[in-house]
Amino acid sequence: MTTDEQAERLADWKHTVGEAAVIRPTGVLDVATGPQLRAYLLKAVADQPSAVVVLLKDLLPARTVTLSLFAAVARQAADWSGTPLILVVGDDHTREFQQQARTIARFLPVYGNLSTALASIGRPPVRQLTRLRLANDPHSGGVARRFVAATCELWHCEEVVEDAVAIVSELVGNVVRHAGTDAELRLELRREVLTVAVTDYSPLYPVPRPPSTTRENGLGLGIVTVLATAWGATPTSTGGKVVWATLRLRGPDAKAAINNRWRNGQ
Repeated sequence: MTTDEQAERLADWKHTVGEAAVIRPTGVLDVATGPQLRAYLLKAVADQPSAVVVLLKDLLPARTVTLSLFAAVARQAADWSGTPLILVVGDDHTREFQQQARTIARFLPVYGNLSTALASIGRPPVRQLTRLRLANDPHSGGVARRFVAATCELWHCEEVVEDAVAIVSELVGNVVRHAGTDAELRLELRREVLTVAVTDYSPLYPVPRPPSTTRENGLGLGIVTVLATAWGATPTSTGGKVVWATLRLRGPDAKAAINNRWRNGQ
């Protein structure tokens, strides 16, 4: 049995309620299944539902494993995604389990029943979100750049528009050059952070290389490393991946410092 199959066996029940993904892990959460469940949840987040709701009713954590796994997933997803991870803990769990749930409630929402958890979706923090489907076509890069520029103007975050355009140019260019599939561009603004994410249907991960000045070959992921606050790639449940980068809104002094790093090759 593969790792993905083992993870899906632990989380063998999943359905959607509205635009939310509801998952009910079933079995023992231990040192072997913990990483598998974590990967499964991150894939669910990468599919970008309105929320990922986890029902803990049938999950049995081993004594050496705590519910901190869910806090770690929430922190990792928060680096680039606005999809919240929400836990539902029933009253029938042990006192130790309830104490763990209260502890991690400092890091992600924890509710006592599914209806309350679903009702909480869409509450602050408010986010602005837009998507664009892109064909497997050399002209998609230009379409994506214009879309990013127009969206940054609409959302009044012009201070990062040049960086966002450079990043999306590289991410979409990589899809056209290497993935060879259609793609989806997602832009999200929340808590003064702009996320640029491109999803495709190829499992091949991008390989960073130094920035290039040639338009034909693109700037390379090195430019993404320099410009982005953070960036990374996460597999999706469809066998593809989402490559994302975040930009924190900043003042002119910080922008000048970043430009100096790029020119000096740092």
